[in-house]
Amino acid sequence: MTGTVELSAAQVALVRASYAEVKRLDQNYSSLFYHRLLEQHPFTRALFPDDLARQISVFRLTIDALIEQLDEPGAWQAGLSELGRRHVNYGVLPKHYGYVGSVLIDTLAEMLGERFDAATRIAWETLYDRVTQAMLSPKFEDG
Repeated sequence: MTGTVELSAAQVALVRASYAEVKRLDQNYSSLFYHRLLEQHPFTRALFPDDLARQISVFRLTIDALIEQLDEPGAWQAGLSELGRRHVNYGVLPKHYGYVGSVLIDTLAEMLGERFDAATRIAWETLYDRVTQAMLSPKFEDG
Protein backbone atom coordinates (compact mmCIF):
# COMPACT_ATOMS: atom_id res chain seq x y z
CA MET A 1 0.00 0.00 0.00
CA THR A 2 1.13 3.44 -0.85
CA GLY A 3 -0.63 5.44 1.84
CA THR A 4 -4.09 6.86 2.09
CA VAL A 5 -5.39 8.09 -1.23
CA GLU A 6 -8.99 9.20 -1.56
CA LEU A 7 -11.02 8.65 -4.68
CA SER A 8 -11.85 11.79 -6.62
CA ALA A 9 -15.41 12.45 -7.73
CA ALA A 10 -14.36 11.50 -11.26
CA GLN A 11 -12.93 8.19 -10.01
CA VAL A 12 -16.11 7.43 -8.07
CA ALA A 13 -18.07 8.02 -11.28
CA LEU A 14 -15.74 5.72 -13.26
CA VAL A 15 -15.99 2.93 -10.71
CA ARG A 16 -19.77 3.18 -10.54
CA ALA A 17 -20.22 3.31 -14.31
CA SER A 18 -17.88 0.38 -14.97
CA TYR A 19 -19.46 -1.67 -12.18
CA ALA A 20 -22.94 -1.02 -13.59
CA GLU A 21 -21.72 -2.26 -16.98
CA VAL A 22 -20.20 -5.41 -15.49
CA LYS A 23 -23.42 -6.19 -13.63
CA ARG A 24 -25.40 -5.96 -16.88
CA LEU A 25 -23.28 -8.64 -18.54
CA ASP A 26 -24.53 -12.22 -18.70
CA GLN A 27 -21.46 -13.62 -16.97
CA ASN A 28 -21.29 -13.26 -13.19
CA TYR A 29 -18.02 -11.41 -12.45
CA SER A 30 -17.94 -12.80 -8.92
CA SER A 31 -18.03 -16.38 -10.13
CA LEU A 32 -15.36 -15.67 -12.75
CA PHE A 33 -13.26 -13.90 -10.11
CA TYR A 34 -13.24 -16.93 -7.79
CA HIS A 35 -12.50 -19.30 -10.67
CA ARG A 36 -9.50 -17.20 -11.64
CA LEU A 37 -8.31 -16.64 -8.08
CA LEU A 38 -8.23 -20.36 -7.40
CA GLU A 39 -6.67 -21.11 -10.77
CA GLN A 40 -3.90 -18.52 -10.38
CA HIS A 41 -3.37 -18.97 -6.64
CA PRO A 42 -4.46 -22.54 -5.80
CA PHE A 43 -3.12 -22.32 -2.25
CA THR A 44 -5.97 -19.87 -1.46
CA ARG A 45 -8.51 -22.71 -1.85
CA ALA A 46 -8.00 -23.63 1.81
CA LEU A 47 -9.37 -20.22 2.83
CA PHE A 48 -12.83 -20.90 1.40
CA PRO A 49 -15.68 -23.32 2.08
CA ASP A 50 -16.02 -26.37 -0.18
CA ASP A 51 -19.17 -24.97 -1.78
CA LEU A 52 -18.36 -21.53 -3.14
CA ALA A 53 -21.94 -20.60 -4.12
CA ARG A 54 -22.62 -18.61 -0.94
CA GLN A 55 -19.14 -17.07 -1.01
CA ILE A 56 -19.67 -15.90 -4.60
CA SER A 57 -23.00 -14.33 -3.64
CA VAL A 58 -21.67 -12.65 -0.48
CA PHE A 59 -18.68 -11.23 -2.36
CA ARG A 60 -20.98 -9.68 -4.95
CA LEU A 61 -23.30 -8.25 -2.29
CA THR A 62 -20.30 -6.79 -0.46
CA ILE A 63 -19.07 -5.08 -3.62
CA ASP A 64 -22.63 -3.85 -4.32
CA ALA A 65 -22.78 -2.23 -0.88
CA LEU A 66 -19.33 -0.73 -1.25
CA ILE A 67 -20.18 0.85 -4.60
CA GLU A 68 -23.42 2.28 -3.20
CA GLN A 69 -21.51 3.94 -0.34
CA LEU A 70 -18.53 5.29 -2.26
CA ASP A 71 -19.49 8.87 -1.43
CA GLU A 72 -19.42 8.05 2.29
CA PRO A 73 -15.98 6.59 3.14
CA GLY A 74 -16.70 6.60 6.86
CA ALA A 75 -19.73 4.40 6.31
CA TRP A 76 -17.90 1.64 4.49
CA GLN A 77 -14.53 1.83 6.23
CA ALA A 78 -15.91 0.73 9.60
CA GLY A 79 -17.63 -2.26 8.02
CA LEU A 80 -14.49 -3.20 6.14
CA SER A 81 -12.43 -2.95 9.30
CA GLU A 82 -14.72 -5.52 10.92
CA LEU A 83 -14.59 -7.66 7.79
CA GLY A 84 -10.80 -7.53 8.02
CA ARG A 85 -10.94 -8.79 11.60
CA ARG A 86 -13.02 -11.77 10.47
CA HIS A 87 -10.62 -12.47 7.59
CA VAL A 88 -7.73 -12.79 10.05
CA ASN A 89 -9.69 -15.61 11.71
CA TYR A 90 -10.13 -17.29 8.30
CA GLY A 91 -6.35 -17.35 7.86
CA VAL A 92 -6.09 -14.49 5.38
CA LEU A 93 -2.64 -12.91 5.34
CA PRO A 94 -1.74 -9.38 4.19
CA LYS A 95 -0.09 -10.75 1.04
CA HIS A 96 -3.38 -12.35 -0.02
CA TYR A 97 -4.94 -8.92 -0.53
CA GLY A 98 -2.58 -8.25 -3.42
CA TYR A 99 -3.57 -11.50 -5.12
CA VAL A 100 -7.26 -10.74 -4.72
CA GLY A 101 -6.93 -7.18 -5.98
CA SER A 102 -4.95 -8.16 -9.02
CA VAL A 103 -7.37 -10.93 -10.00
CA LEU A 104 -10.44 -8.77 -9.36
CA ILE A 105 -9.20 -5.84 -11.43
CA ASP A 106 -7.97 -8.10 -14.24
CA THR A 107 -11.34 -9.87 -14.27
CA LEU A 108 -13.21 -6.57 -14.57
CA ALA A 109 -10.81 -5.42 -17.28
CA GLU A 110 -11.30 -8.55 -19.34
CA MET A 111 -15.06 -8.44 -19.00
CA LEU A 112 -15.27 -4.79 -20.09
CA GLY A 113 -12.56 -4.87 -22.73
CA GLU A 114 -11.85 -1.44 -24.23
CA ARG A 115 -14.38 0.16 -21.88
CA PHE A 116 -11.95 -0.54 -19.02
CA ASP A 117 -9.48 2.20 -19.90
CA ALA A 118 -6.42 3.39 -17.97
CA ALA A 119 -8.39 5.92 -15.92
CA THR A 120 -10.93 3.26 -14.92
CA ARG A 121 -8.14 0.86 -13.93
CA ILE A 122 -6.50 3.56 -11.77
CA ALA A 123 -9.86 4.34 -10.14
CA TRP A 124 -10.39 0.66 -9.25
CA GLU A 125 -6.80 0.31 -8.03
CA THR A 126 -7.25 3.37 -5.82
CA LEU A 127 -10.49 1.99 -4.43
CA TYR A 128 -8.94 -1.40 -3.80
CA ASP A 129 -6.02 0.23 -2.01
CA ARG A 130 -8.47 2.00 0.31
CA VAL A 131 -10.40 -1.22 0.91
CA THR A 132 -7.18 -3.07 1.72
CA GLN A 133 -6.07 -0.37 4.13
CA ALA A 134 -9.41 -0.51 5.94
CA MET A 135 -9.39 -4.30 6.14
CA LEU A 136 -5.78 -4.60 7.29
CA SER A 137 -5.86 -1.85 9.91
CA PRO A 138 -7.35 -4.00 12.69
CA LYS A 139 -4.69 -6.67 12.21
CA PHE A 140 -1.92 -4.24 12.92
CA GLU A 141 -3.76 -2.28 15.61
CA ASP A 142 -4.81 -5.35 17.55
CA GLY A 143 -1.45 -7.09 17.29
